[in-house]
Amino acid sequence: MSYDGTMTKAVSEELDALYTGGRIDKVYQPQHDTLILNLRSHRARGNLLLSASANNPCAYITEKKFQNPATPPNFCMLLRKHLESTVIKRIYQIEMDRILCVEIEGYNDLFDKVKKTLIIEMMGRHSNIILVDEDKKIIDALKRINHGTSRVREILPGVHYTLEGIMDRVNPLKETETDFISSANEEEALSVKNFFIRRYLGISPLIASEIAYRAGFSEKDPMKTVEKTPLYESFREVMNEVRNGAYRPQSISDGHKIIAFSAVNLSHYPEENKTFYDSPSELLDQTFIIRVMEDRIRQKSQNLHKQIKNYLDRALTKQEKMELELREAKDRKKLKVYGDLLSSNAWKIEKGSREITLENFYDNMEPITIPLDDTKDGIQNAASYYKKFTKLKHAEATLTKRIEKNRTTIQYLDSMLYNLEDATTVDEVNSIQEEFREDYLKKKYNDHGRGSKKKHSKKADYLHFTSSEGHAIYVGRNNRQNQELTLKFARKNDYWFHVKNGPGSHVILKTDGEEPSEEVLNECAELAAYYSRSRQSSNVEVDYTKRQFIRRHPSNQTGLVIYTDFSTLYVTPKKELVEKLEA
Repeated sequence: MSYDGTMTKAVSEELDALYTGGRIDKVYQPQHDTLILNLRSHRARGNLLLSASANNPCAYITEKKFQNPATPPNFCMLLRKHLESTVIKRIYQIEMDRILCVEIEGYNDLFDKVKKTLIIEMMGRHSNIILVDEDKKIIDALKRINHGTSRVREILPGVHYTLEGIMDRVNPLKETETDFISSANEEEALSVKNFFIRRYLGISPLIASEIAYRAGFSEKDPMKTVEKTPLYESFREVMNEVRNGAYRPQSISDGHKIIAFSAVNLSHYPEENKTFYDSPSELLDQTFIIRVMEDRIRQKSQNLHKQIKNYLDRALTKQEKMELELREAKDRKKLKVYGDLLSSNAWKIEKGSREITLENFYDNMEPITIPLDDTKDGIQNAASYYKKFTKLKHAEATLTKRIEKNRTTIQYLDSMLYNLEDATTVDEVNSIQEEFREDYLKKKYNDHGRGSKKKHSKKADYLHFTSSEGHAIYVGRNNRQNQELTLKFARKNDYWFHVKNGPGSHVILKTDGEEPSEEVLNECAELAAYYSRSRQSSNVEVDYTKRQFIRRHPSNQTGLVIYTDFSTLYVTPKKELVEKLEA
């Protein structure tokens, strides 16, 4: 799945038809590598998303809303100065490469007309957004590149913008049959797919596979085994569709998720797996943005996930060790028996012995074998066993408390890890990161949290649903929201739901004093199961009770509660119900 040259051409033609002659009203930079241009013309209004992300560079009109930083970055401020209120002269693609240009006309400080061009290069990790003047001199760029970073070309203010070093392939729209067959014969060692990718600008593996399929070949076939003329006819057919603007924007699904999208028709996929869209931007806004957001969330959460997982693994290892020590502590009586037997028979034991078998006068004189420290005599070995016995006697009570406390820590970290894995926005990841640093790390290292408590004034954005009978249902997104939702937002007669013995969201059913029906209770239980780690399971146990029977956990860990007077429902979560209940 990639934003290739054919998609760039389709988007450039869509934008040029809609916005040439229009204006750029506003410029925003919601993320460090993403711009939003607010465009308007007599034909349309829209927000042009331009991304120079290393993994998912793109350009299209979006309906999605983005949160902008309180202070605009420097590059955003520069673009506002040069682009806002300017007239769009044309929007075009360079050759068939993944380079989109927005040519604008405005006025300088002396009110002279000037032309500038905003260039979006969508080339993986080399992606960039560059502003140049009418002489192709770079005014500035989102990513400044010097010779220390790239030996191919510099992207710095004042440097002349050039395409040398990156336009090293052939424009497929200008290819002739003679040149095609000649180059195909010279590259017979390559597969069909690699031939098209390496020779032509803007041809992605997906389009190469489509060309091979239409010619009756496999993308993996070596060039030396295929007939060149049918392959060229197929190539020309696809390029004519692009040249003539015969686009059919579509996404391909495997039944569970989108696996491909394209501006041209992909005949090598079944029609029943396709979803068609009215424009390339609509296609990208419905499909590509999901991939972009998933990538951003993955990048943002990667280090945090590793940190939380490390603390969780340590806690689990600590728990295993303490439980082993507790079992030894409960089995400490045999150590006193060993000490008594060794004291009574110390004269039989010499240094160097590793074990001794004695008659156990506590067990009808049955023989018992006792391990020894070969560096000690009988009295010293007996003293060592007495010391271990005394230590374990005092340790049992301490270990029981420590195990319970550590079990709570495991439960808390596991819930935080689940929330992170289930996060759907960057803001949710930021909230979990803030919680981890302030509610866990500070509590762990700063006098158990005393004096480190921080007020969070931001209003909680709970998930909101409506039951089949009109009741409001709220679902927490993370531990902080769970705590606020249950302990502050809910009233004593509201119902609380949570998956049994596992991490998940708190669900609150607002009753307004009425007793909910069994159907509504089951709907809330399904929501609790769906927003938990048991989402893919069946017959999930969900506990529910009234808010008045819930109180904060003694450990004071964020989001953890204890509850009584509860009942349990068994449900199988279904996505269809969740979508139906969305408010």
